[in-house]
Amino acid sequence: MLSTFGKLMILAQWLLTRRPTSVAVDITHRCNLKCLHCYWWKQEHPPELDDGQMIAFLKKLRAGGLRAAILYGGEPTLRPEICRAAARIFDATLAFTNGVNGFPELENGQWILSLDGPEIENDRIRGEGVYQKAIENLKAAPRPPIVHMTISRMNRNSLEPFVQEMMALPIKGMGFSFVTPNRGTDDDNLFIPLTERNRLVMELLRLRKKYGEKIGFTPAMARQLLTHGAFDQWNSLSTCPVNRRVRCYRSDGRSKACTYGEQADCSRCGCAAVVAYRGALNPLDYQTLKVILGLLTPEYQPKGPTGKK
Repeated sequence: MLSTFGKLMILAQWLLTRRPTSVAVDITHRCNLKCLHCYWWKQEHPPELDDGQMIAFLKKLRAGGLRAAILYGGEPTLRPEICRAAARIFDATLAFTNGVNGFPELENGQWILSLDGPEIENDRIRGEGVYQKAIENLKAAPRPPIVHMTISRMNRNSLEPFVQEMMALPIKGMGFSFVTPNRGTDDDNLFIPLTERNRLVMELLRLRKKYGEKIGFTPAMARQLLTHGAFDQWNSLSTCPVNRRVRCYRSDGRSKACTYGEQADCSRCGCAAVVAYRGALNPLDYQTLKVILGLLTPEYQPKGPTGKK
């Protein structure tokens, strides 16, 4: 009951106040992969707080009114005890993982598995053998994870084949973001020009219509990414709603401006968190609120194309 009340409080704060509700923490500076599109390994990172310090830090954040936590790295499963502690401390916890180390059970948390296409495309980006290992662990997970795909020039032609593969597996649903480059870089092999991205956004909506609510991408979310939609209303640090509502921290407890790091190019942002937040609240959109409910509530199961769970 307390957890349910906490989730309602998170939504109420989003709707009725301008207060921060959530925290995004790099709980480790280590990672067991070196994905081609990842901002992480291109940056310098501070040391980690030790277990006692990190748990105390998380408790301090919760005591300060932050009810939801997003766990990043590096790779969070390198510190499973911190993941479990966070799930006990916060009313809602999301933890991103590459899936190689499996999915430790979280009391009140949701794992989000990062995969980037069918096996060939994924392993070209993430490393040989990563796909099969992650799928093996997915099938053994104590609770179905959400699969998240970062769309880049390397996998943009594999959207539907990948969705088809995932829909045959015990997953909760799928989410999508687009590669966000650093300022001053071309990233021609990764970044999708915004006008071309418009086409892929519409393709995601087609997949939503075909596969149902398990595709966590709504028309209101699409509008946030379209160059002829709302994209220019939020694509700077000063106008980013996540920057105002989510407090971001490095692995040593120091704050940072964005989960993507200080050099993220907001003018070319493809962040799924901003898209979901603005899609849900600008204006209020029931379908996108259900996507967020699925993130906050591990037990919630979105409907497939025939209305079945």
